[in-house]
Amino acid sequence: MIKWILLILTTVFATELYADEAYSQAHCDSIKKEREAIRSKFRSGYSTKEGERLTARDKALFTLLANHCSKPKKASSSYQATSSTSTRTPNSNWLLNQKVSDMSLHSDSYSDQAKLDAWSTFYKLPKRCRKKGMSSADFVWCSEYRGKQKELFEAQWKERS
Repeated sequence: MIKWILLILTTVFATELYADEAYSQAHCDSIKKEREAIRSKFRSGYSTKEGERLTARDKALFTLLANHCSKPKKASSSYQATSSTSTRTPNSNWLLNQKVSDMSLHSDSYSDQAKLDAWSTFYKLPKRCRKKGMSSADFVWCSEYRGKQKELFEAQWKERS
């Protein structure tokens, strides 16, 4: 137990001392894998002491990721995609910001392919629901709107059958 406390304290203090240093992508990936292993342990049975230890380690790894891996330094084998306007690294969210005009809506709520296709054609996501950094009020509105649209679609689908 004392070893774990010392490990955690060392990690926390080391994190604060080297907050400006960025880790390589490989190091960040190994930290993420360790966090995933801890998360899988959370889903299985464990004792109270082990739970406390896992929670502390998970928080320490989270801190490491936040301080060192938000913009990892380039590793020697780093992949970069280039375009005519800018250079993008694989960990940036440029893809999330791309406008998509005629993309069909993915949904796994219908197992019948014809019904899924009909739903994808029927439901159009409002612009209000596509905003980046959506407020919780907008999120609630979008959820309710989708539910109402689904009810309307179900009623029309029943009439069709």
